[in-house]
Amino acid sequence: MAEALAAEFGVQLANQLGFQSLVLEVDCLPLVEKLRHPDSNHTELGVISRRIISFLQETSSGRVDIMHARREANNAAHIMAHSETRWDSREVWIDRPPIFLVDQLILDDVTVAA
Repeated sequence: MAEALAAEFGVQLANQLGFQSLVLEVDCLPLVEKLRHPDSNHTELGVISRRIISFLQETSSGRVDIMHARREANNAAHIMAHSETRWDSREVWIDRPPIFLVDQLILDDVTVAA
């Protein structure tokens, strides 16, 4: 559920920022399957996945890829998920990552803005 809600927030944010192309990469295979092959089930995951698909369709002027990432390839996301105690309020990082994530991004060979 946490991964689905995070994906929903990310897709909403990308939509609000006017992104034309999106890559939604998650390590939760059941969520990837729901997004690739939506059904009408009424579980919480089904409802959230349909909302995500709706936001993705609003961004349909560009390319949208839904990909599964192995958990080992998604360490930065896990650090973020387990570090909610490192800040006192909700924050969104677009241009720069939070300082506590920089070391992992360097290990992952991700370009980090100075």
